[in-house]
Amino acid sequence: MSDKLNETRRFLAQHHGGNGAKAAAKTVSTHERNHDTDFWAFWRTHVPAADSLNIADLGCGPALFLKELADQHPDYRLTGIEIAPYMLASIEAKPDNLEIRVSDLNAPGDMVFPHHSLDACLANMLIHELFQPVMLFRALRHWLRPGGVLILTDMVRQPLDTFLQHKFPDTDFANAELDAPEMNDCFRDYFEHNRYSAEDISNLLTLCGFEVLELQLLRQGRATRIAARNP
Repeated sequence: MSDKLNETRRFLAQHHGGNGAKAAAKTVSTHERNHDTDFWAFWRTHVPAADSLNIADLGCGPALFLKELADQHPDYRLTGIEIAPYMLASIEAKPDNLEIRVSDLNAPGDMVFPHHSLDACLANMLIHELFQPVMLFRALRHWLRPGGVLILTDMVRQPLDTFLQHKFPDTDFANAELDAPEMNDCFRDYFEHNRYSAEDISNLLTLCGFEVLELQLLRQGRATRIAARNP
């Protein structure tokens, strides 16, 4: 296994609080919230159903989204990309039309998928976990067929004070006793989850050659959902 792959795995383990099993369980417990009726309406608007599509989920975690697609569309070809061992270990019995691959999406190269082979990709809560998203966006231009669509959902920048109030509700920061290591972890968490604004991500996609079709703000502006097309 390459040093770069191990470096990314160490970063993700720290990013997920040093408890992989807990992170995987949280991914399972929040799946329905992240793939609710509004998500599926957005998906179907920009990825119309067809008899056979080739679809990838980038950073697929336990692959629950792909399993739902497999149930709905058994003729689809589905691929999940994941790197975290604890997420891979959480993938239970998978349908015949689902394949799981291990790849570091910080520098995936062109050959993870053949040229113009994908009809659509999902990147759900992935972009903020990358060291940078440019290399992935460039690779996606290679993987997606002309007219193929990327659906992206991620956390975006919010004011620090509202983040702290969300993390520590009803805390009097002026007078309450605070734990320094806990606050250190909280600020690291803030900077890792608030790296980009929605406009930053949209502009990066445009810079890398995508056509942004739609941008939604979610959770009182703390997250975004974007559809982008490979021209």
